[in-house]
Amino acid sequence: MKLDNRIILILVAAIGIYAIFLFMSDYNIISEKISNFKIGYLPLILFLVTASWCPVFIKWHFLLKNCEIDISLTKNIAVFLSGLAFDITPGKLGALMKSQILKTSFDIPRTKTIPIVLVEKVYDLIGAILASIIGIIILGMDTYLIIIAISVLIMIFFFMYYRPASELFFKRITKTKFFSKYVENISEFDKTVKKSTNVKVATICILLAVGYWFIVSAAVYYTLIGFDVNTLDYLKVLSIYATSILVGAVSFIPGGIGITEGTLVGLFTIEGIGVSTALILSVMIRIFVLWYSVSIGFISLKFTGWFSFRNNSF
Repeated sequence: MKLDNRIILILVAAIGIYAIFLFMSDYNIISEKISNFKIGYLPLILFLVTASWCPVFIKWHFLLKNCEIDISLTKNIAVFLSGLAFDITPGKLGALMKSQILKTSFDIPRTKTIPIVLVEKVYDLIGAILASIIGIIILGMDTYLIIIAISVLIMIFFFMYYRPASELFFKRITKTKFFSKYVENISEFDKTVKKSTNVKVATICILLAVGYWFIVSAAVYYTLIGFDVNTLDYLKVLSIYATSILVGAVSFIPGGIGITEGTLVGLFTIEGIGVSTALILSVMIRIFVLWYSVSIGFISLKFTGWFSFRNNSF
Protein backbone atom coordinates (compact mmCIF):
# COMPACT_ATOMS: atom_id res chain seq x y z
CA MET A 1 0.00 0.00 0.00
CA LYS A 2 1.41 3.38 -1.02
CA LEU A 3 2.11 6.04 1.60
CA ASP A 4 -0.61 8.32 0.21
CA ASN A 5 -3.28 5.66 0.80
CA ARG A 6 -1.98 4.93 4.30
CA ILE A 7 -2.25 8.59 5.25
CA ILE A 8 -5.80 8.79 3.89
CA LEU A 9 -6.74 5.74 5.98
CA ILE A 10 -5.21 7.35 9.08
CA LEU A 11 -7.18 10.55 8.47
CA VAL A 12 -10.44 8.62 8.02
CA ALA A 13 -9.73 6.59 11.19
CA ALA A 14 -9.01 9.78 13.14
CA ILE A 15 -12.26 11.39 12.03
CA GLY A 16 -14.14 8.23 13.01
CA ILE A 17 -12.53 8.03 16.45
CA TYR A 18 -13.12 11.72 17.18
CA ALA A 19 -16.74 11.36 16.09
CA ILE A 20 -17.13 8.46 18.55
CA PHE A 21 -15.49 10.51 21.32
CA LEU A 22 -17.87 13.43 20.75
CA PHE A 23 -20.85 11.08 20.43
CA MET A 24 -19.98 9.69 23.86
CA SER A 25 -20.03 13.21 25.27
CA ASP A 26 -23.04 15.12 26.49
CA TYR A 27 -24.28 17.26 23.56
CA ASN A 28 -25.21 20.16 25.82
CA ILE A 29 -21.73 20.20 27.36
CA ILE A 30 -20.11 20.05 23.92
CA SER A 31 -22.21 22.96 22.70
CA GLU A 32 -21.57 24.97 25.85
CA LYS A 33 -17.81 24.38 25.94
CA ILE A 34 -17.25 25.12 22.25
CA SER A 35 -19.44 28.23 22.23
CA ASN A 36 -17.75 29.52 25.39
CA PHE A 37 -14.21 28.84 24.21
CA LYS A 38 -12.14 31.98 24.75
CA ILE A 39 -11.04 32.55 21.17
CA GLY A 40 -8.48 35.11 22.33
CA TYR A 41 -6.32 32.23 23.53
CA LEU A 42 -6.16 30.59 20.09
CA PRO A 43 -3.32 32.78 18.69
CA LEU A 44 -1.30 32.14 21.88
CA ILE A 45 -1.91 28.38 21.66
CA LEU A 46 -0.84 28.18 18.01
CA PHE A 47 2.16 30.43 18.71
CA LEU A 48 3.32 28.12 21.50
CA VAL A 49 2.85 25.02 19.33
CA THR A 50 4.90 26.69 16.59
CA ALA A 51 7.52 27.83 19.11
CA SER A 52 7.82 24.25 20.39
CA TRP A 53 9.23 23.26 17.00
CA CYS A 54 12.25 25.54 17.56
CA PRO A 55 14.20 23.30 19.97
CA VAL A 56 13.31 20.28 17.83
CA PHE A 57 14.60 21.99 14.68
CA ILE A 58 17.76 23.15 16.46
CA LYS A 59 18.33 19.53 17.51
CA TRP A 60 17.81 18.28 13.94
CA HIS A 61 20.06 20.97 12.41
CA PHE A 62 22.71 20.37 15.07
CA LEU A 63 22.76 16.60 14.41
CA LEU A 64 23.19 17.20 10.68
CA LYS A 65 26.01 19.70 11.24
CA ASN A 66 27.64 17.33 13.70
CA CYS A 67 27.81 14.71 10.94
CA GLU A 68 29.18 17.27 8.44
CA ILE A 69 25.96 17.47 6.44
CA ASP A 70 25.73 21.08 5.33
CA ILE A 71 22.37 22.38 4.12
CA SER A 72 21.28 26.01 4.00
CA LEU A 73 19.14 27.05 6.95
CA THR A 74 16.06 27.91 4.88
CA LYS A 75 16.13 24.64 2.93
CA ASN A 76 16.65 22.64 6.09
CA ILE A 77 13.69 24.37 7.73
CA ALA A 78 11.54 23.19 4.80
CA VAL A 79 12.86 19.63 5.20
CA PHE A 80 12.23 19.72 8.95
CA LEU A 81 8.71 21.12 8.62
CA SER A 82 7.85 18.52 5.97
CA GLY A 83 8.69 15.84 8.53
CA LEU A 84 5.81 17.09 10.69
CA ALA A 85 3.41 15.67 8.11
CA PHE A 86 4.48 12.19 9.18
CA ASP A 87 3.80 12.68 12.89
CA ILE A 88 0.69 10.58 12.27
CA THR A 89 2.70 7.50 11.31
CA PRO A 90 3.33 4.68 13.84
CA GLY A 91 5.93 5.82 16.35
CA LYS A 92 6.50 8.87 14.09
CA LEU A 93 8.82 6.67 12.02
CA GLY A 94 7.42 8.34 8.92
CA ALA A 95 10.01 11.00 9.79
CA LEU A 96 12.39 8.72 7.87
CA MET A 97 10.91 10.41 4.80
CA LYS A 98 13.19 13.32 5.68
CA SER A 99 16.05 11.03 4.73
CA GLN A 100 14.43 10.35 1.36
CA ILE A 101 13.92 14.08 0.80
CA LEU A 102 17.59 14.78 1.57
CA LYS A 103 18.57 12.01 -0.83
CA THR A 104 16.35 13.27 -3.64
CA SER A 105 16.92 17.00 -3.20
CA PHE A 106 20.57 17.12 -2.11
CA ASP A 107 21.96 13.69 -3.08
CA ILE A 108 22.90 12.95 0.53
CA PRO A 109 23.23 9.17 1.09
CA ARG A 110 20.43 7.71 3.18
CA THR A 111 23.04 5.69 5.07
CA LYS A 112 24.20 8.97 6.63
CA THR A 113 20.76 10.44 7.37
CA ILE A 114 18.64 7.46 8.42
CA PRO A 115 20.70 6.91 11.60
CA ILE A 116 20.36 10.62 12.39
CA VAL A 117 16.57 10.38 12.13
CA LEU A 118 16.55 7.28 14.33
CA VAL A 119 18.85 8.82 16.95
CA GLU A 120 16.74 11.98 16.88
CA LYS A 121 13.67 9.89 17.74
CA VAL A 122 15.56 8.21 20.59
CA TYR A 123 16.33 11.64 22.04
CA ASP A 124 12.65 12.58 21.67
CA LEU A 125 11.73 9.43 23.59
CA ILE A 126 14.22 10.25 26.35
CA GLY A 127 12.82 13.79 26.59
CA ALA A 128 9.26 12.46 26.89
CA ILE A 129 10.27 9.99 29.60
CA LEU A 130 12.09 12.68 31.60
CA ALA A 131 9.07 14.99 31.33
CA SER A 132 6.84 12.12 32.44
CA ILE A 133 9.09 11.39 35.43
CA ILE A 134 8.82 15.03 36.50
CA GLY A 135 5.06 14.74 36.25
CA ILE A 136 4.85 11.40 38.04
CA ILE A 137 6.74 12.89 40.98
CA ILE A 138 4.54 16.01 41.00
CA LEU A 139 1.32 14.01 40.69
CA GLY A 140 2.41 11.79 43.57
CA MET A 141 1.69 8.66 41.55
CA ASP A 142 2.92 5.20 42.55
CA THR A 143 6.67 4.84 42.94
CA TYR A 144 6.73 1.81 40.66
CA LEU A 145 5.92 4.07 37.69
CA ILE A 146 9.10 6.05 38.36
CA ILE A 147 11.04 2.78 38.63
CA ILE A 148 9.64 1.63 35.28
CA ALA A 149 10.48 4.95 33.62
CA ILE A 150 14.02 4.97 35.00
CA SER A 151 14.46 1.33 33.96
CA VAL A 152 13.48 2.23 30.40
CA LEU A 153 15.99 5.11 30.43
CA ILE A 154 18.74 2.79 31.69
CA MET A 155 17.95 0.32 28.91
CA ILE A 156 18.08 3.08 26.28
CA PHE A 157 21.42 4.38 27.55
CA PHE A 158 22.76 0.82 27.72
CA PHE A 159 22.06 0.30 24.02
CA MET A 160 23.43 3.74 23.20
CA TYR A 161 26.77 3.45 25.00
CA TYR A 162 27.56 -0.26 25.32
CA ARG A 163 28.94 -0.68 21.82
CA PRO A 164 28.57 -4.47 21.44
CA ALA A 165 24.86 -4.12 22.27
CA SER A 166 24.30 -1.08 20.05
CA GLU A 167 26.18 -2.63 17.12
CA LEU A 168 24.17 -5.83 17.40
CA PHE A 169 20.93 -3.83 17.65
CA PHE A 170 21.61 -1.70 14.57
CA LYS A 171 22.92 -4.64 12.56
CA ARG A 172 19.67 -6.47 13.18
CA ILE A 173 17.66 -3.37 12.25
CA THR A 174 19.55 -2.79 9.01
CA LYS A 175 19.07 -6.40 7.97
CA THR A 176 15.29 -6.13 8.14
CA LYS A 177 13.41 -5.92 4.87
CA PHE A 178 12.30 -2.38 5.61
CA PHE A 179 15.74 -0.86 6.30
CA SER A 180 17.85 -3.03 4.00
CA LYS A 181 16.52 -1.11 0.99
CA TYR A 182 17.82 2.18 2.34
CA VAL A 183 21.06 1.34 4.16
CA GLU A 184 23.81 0.68 1.64
CA ASN A 185 26.84 0.86 3.93
CA ILE A 186 26.60 -0.54 7.46
CA SER A 187 30.00 0.86 8.50
CA GLU A 188 28.91 4.39 7.49
CA PHE A 189 25.65 3.84 9.37
CA ASP A 190 27.53 2.81 12.51
CA LYS A 191 29.95 5.73 12.22
CA THR A 192 27.06 8.20 12.05
CA VAL A 193 25.37 6.65 15.09
CA LYS A 194 28.59 6.96 17.12
CA LYS A 195 29.05 10.61 16.17
CA SER A 196 25.42 11.37 17.03
CA THR A 197 25.48 9.73 20.45
CA ASN A 198 28.66 10.98 22.10
CA VAL A 199 28.08 12.44 25.56
CA LYS A 200 28.30 16.11 24.52
CA VAL A 201 25.91 15.70 21.60
CA ALA A 202 23.51 13.59 23.67
CA THR A 203 23.40 16.13 26.50
CA ILE A 204 22.58 19.00 24.14
CA CYS A 205 19.94 17.00 22.27
CA ILE A 206 18.24 15.69 25.41
CA LEU A 207 18.01 19.21 26.87
CA LEU A 208 16.46 20.43 23.61
CA ALA A 209 14.04 17.49 23.63
CA VAL A 210 12.93 18.30 27.17
CA GLY A 211 12.60 21.96 26.16
CA TYR A 212 10.09 20.94 23.50
CA TRP A 213 7.86 19.29 26.11
CA PHE A 214 7.90 22.35 28.35
CA ILE A 215 6.85 24.64 25.49
CA VAL A 216 4.21 22.42 23.87
CA SER A 217 2.72 21.64 27.29
CA ALA A 218 2.21 25.38 27.78
CA ALA A 219 0.04 25.29 24.63
CA VAL A 220 -1.95 22.42 26.14
CA TYR A 221 -2.28 24.32 29.43
CA TYR A 222 -3.72 27.39 27.70
CA THR A 223 -6.08 25.15 25.73
CA LEU A 224 -7.54 24.09 29.06
CA ILE A 225 -7.70 27.72 30.20
CA GLY A 226 -9.44 28.63 26.94
CA PHE A 227 -12.12 26.09 27.77
CA ASP A 228 -12.38 27.53 31.30
CA VAL A 229 -10.74 24.50 32.92
CA ASN A 230 -8.37 25.97 35.50
CA THR A 231 -8.15 23.19 38.07
CA LEU A 232 -4.77 21.90 36.88
CA ASP A 233 -1.48 23.72 37.23
CA TYR A 234 1.06 23.85 34.41
CA LEU A 235 3.37 21.11 35.69
CA LYS A 236 0.48 18.68 36.07
CA VAL A 237 -0.56 19.41 32.49
CA LEU A 238 3.05 18.78 31.42
CA SER A 239 3.07 15.36 33.04
CA ILE A 240 -0.37 14.38 31.77
CA TYR A 241 0.37 15.40 28.19
CA ALA A 242 3.86 13.86 28.05
CA THR A 243 2.62 10.60 29.55
CA SER A 244 -0.31 10.45 27.12
CA ILE A 245 1.88 11.02 24.07
CA LEU A 246 4.37 8.44 25.33
CA VAL A 247 1.63 5.83 25.78
CA GLY A 248 0.32 6.60 22.28
CA ALA A 249 3.80 6.28 20.77
CA VAL A 250 4.63 2.92 22.36
CA SER A 251 1.26 1.56 21.20
CA PHE A 252 2.66 1.97 17.65
CA ILE A 253 -0.80 2.90 16.43
CA PRO A 254 -0.56 5.63 13.74
CA GLY A 255 -0.30 8.95 15.54
CA GLY A 256 -1.29 7.18 18.74
CA ILE A 257 -4.82 8.05 17.62
CA GLY A 258 -7.39 6.86 20.10
CA ILE A 259 -4.77 5.70 22.61
CA THR A 260 -3.34 9.16 23.33
CA GLU A 261 -6.80 10.71 23.51
CA GLY A 262 -8.03 7.91 25.77
CA THR A 263 -5.06 8.35 28.09
CA LEU A 264 -5.67 12.10 28.23
CA VAL A 265 -9.31 11.48 29.14
CA GLY A 266 -8.36 8.98 31.83
CA LEU A 267 -5.77 11.26 33.45
CA PHE A 268 -8.04 14.31 33.24
CA THR A 269 -10.88 12.45 34.96
CA ILE A 270 -8.48 11.28 37.69
CA GLU A 271 -7.82 14.98 38.31
CA GLY A 272 -11.53 15.66 38.74
CA ILE A 273 -12.51 16.85 35.24
CA GLY A 274 -15.88 15.50 34.02
CA VAL A 275 -15.79 12.77 31.39
CA SER A 276 -17.64 14.79 28.72
CA THR A 277 -15.37 17.80 29.26
CA ALA A 278 -12.29 15.55 29.22
CA LEU A 279 -13.40 14.00 25.91
CA ILE A 280 -13.81 17.45 24.33
CA LEU A 281 -10.47 18.63 25.70
CA SER A 282 -8.63 15.58 24.39
CA VAL A 283 -9.97 16.08 20.86
CA MET A 284 -9.29 19.84 20.82
CA ILE A 285 -5.76 19.43 22.22
CA ARG A 286 -4.96 16.97 19.45
CA ILE A 287 -6.42 19.29 16.80
CA PHE A 288 -4.40 22.27 18.06
CA VAL A 289 -1.14 20.34 18.55
CA LEU A 290 -1.03 17.27 16.30
CA TRP A 291 -3.24 18.19 13.38
CA TYR A 292 -2.03 21.79 13.17
CA SER A 293 1.53 20.45 12.94
CA VAL A 294 0.57 17.82 10.36
CA SER A 295 -1.17 20.50 8.25
CA ILE A 296 1.95 22.68 8.25
CA GLY A 297 3.96 19.59 7.35
CA PHE A 298 1.86 18.83 4.29
CA ILE A 299 2.10 22.43 3.13
CA SER A 300 5.90 22.25 3.53
CA LEU A 301 6.10 19.07 1.43
CA LYS A 302 5.26 21.22 -1.57
CA PHE A 303 8.60 23.01 -1.19
CA THR A 304 10.78 19.93 -0.76
CA GLY A 305 9.99 18.04 -3.96
CA TRP A 306 8.35 15.20 -2.03
CA PHE A 307 5.44 14.96 -4.46
CA SER A 308 7.89 14.07 -7.23
CA PHE A 309 8.65 10.74 -5.53
CA ARG A 310 5.52 10.21 -3.44
CA ASN A 311 4.63 7.07 -5.35
CA ASN A 312 7.55 5.29 -3.74
CA SER A 313 6.64 3.12 -0.80
CA PHE A 314 8.62 3.71 2.35
